[in-house]
Amino acid sequence: MRLVLATRNPGKLREFQRLLGSAATLLSLDDAGVAGDLPEPHTTYADNARAKASQACAAAGLPALADDSGIEVLALDGWPGPQSARWMGEAASDRDRLLGLLDEVRRRCPSDPRARYVAAVALALPGGGEPAVFHGSCSGVLVEPRGAAGFGYDPSFLSDDLGVTFGEASDAAKDGVSHRARALRALLESGALEALPPA
Repeated sequence: MRLVLATRNPGKLREFQRLLGSAATLLSLDDAGVAGDLPEPHTTYADNARAKASQACAAAGLPALADDSGIEVLALDGWPGPQSARWMGEAASDRDRLLGLLDEVRRRCPSDPRARYVAAVALALPGGGEPAVFHGSCSGVLVEPRGAAGFGYDPSFLSDDLGVTFGEASDAAKDGVSHRARALRALLESGALEALPPA
């Protein structure tokens, strides 16, 4: 079956396709002809994921997946959280945000760099109804950037599960423990995709 993934990020599209395997063929917003930005106006991962999935589904006329994810610094009460991709403004790059986050940790909580990645994945179906939401998280600590794999904050996220940063980890290793992997595993285990008609 075909699903729209509410993203234009090629790294995220590849990651989701790897994680879903043959369960679905994913289309980006561009592939599906969905124009414009999908607002993320809410303060929780789940609400942002629901909003994006609903908008993508309505615009494309296909089932849609959306995620909202972020990194949370435990000593900073979970900051930047749902604002992880936006806290430095629209012009900031992934690298800008990564280095900015490390600067904030050095300044505000240098002795406690514990962090976790959190993801909420929503599935919206044509015809309306409340999108189903699935959650995942993984823990680690923030370190100086290491490795060139992944994207976003991955080079500085030293995984408790792997003992290396997500920037150093292979796709297969990361896919076994990441926050998105765990959220999508919950989606697959729910049987929600199997109930969809083929398209």
